[in-house]
Amino acid sequence: MAYEVTEKSTQHGLITPHGYGVPHKYPTTGDSKKVIFAELVRDLYPTGSAFRIPYNGVFYNLHVAINRSFIRVVEDANLTIDSSIPDNDNFGEDDAELWEFRLGLNLSSSLTLAEKKAAIRRKFAYPGNVRARQHPLFIQSQLQAAGFDVYVHENRFFEGGEWVFKTPEEVAAVTLEASQHGGNSQHGGSFQHGSGQFQVIANLAVRNETFSVGNNNLWATFFIGGQTLGDFANVPDNRLIEFKELVLKLKPAHTVAFTFINFV
Repeated sequence: MAYEVTEKSTQHGLITPHGYGVPHKYPTTGDSKKVIFAELVRDLYPTGSAFRIPYNGVFYNLHVAINRSFIRVVEDANLTIDSSIPDNDNFGEDDAELWEFRLGLNLSSSLTLAEKKAAIRRKFAYPGNVRARQHPLFIQSQLQAAGFDVYVHENRFFEGGEWVFKTPEEVAAVTLEASQHGGNSQHGGSFQHGSGQFQVIANLAVRNETFSVGNNNLWATFFIGGQTLGDFANVPDNRLIEFKELVLKLKPAHTVAFTFINFV
């Protein structure tokens, strides 16, 4: 006779068969923690009649009362974990603001919860600042992980058999020579043209930082912009300070970033 599956079927029992068709009750889904703990207690007791636990009996209800403390521990643990790691739907705005304060991230009410969680996860993954993490590709990966569609380029070009460094105007000249204005082109407050109009990120997270880089110090500069060197990238204007703060934290302190970026 084939094994018949009922609501009382378990994986344990003297006459319970073993095989492909035998159901297993744990782990289970859909049951409340109260039911799960009660059934777990029932399974852990010996099978003698002295330890019989009829449903909703005195012995059963005694364990239900005791299990409330364990259930509170489980629920509190879940809440603590959910509020500590931004990988779940229970991680809310209050949790994000608290972690932004703890981690020294930019506090901005204009960011969505998803953007805040991405920034927190990035900071969790790389809390320190070691030399290996100052590579251009690492800085680029962290900016992109924070939601900025930008690329980092070294200021280092092999020309005429030697390595040379260029100003942003020299880099932009190659792109600007082929640029043209069409019917859909427009100029705004943040649109940048080559000569002397490139913003820098050196020491301060301000809208317009003033910093002079002499030609002898171009070795300590790099570019942030579009995927192709000389192309401009777009960054939301309401994230300008956040973007600059992140660059300042990622880049080596002695370096300066020239930005090919429109803050729109």
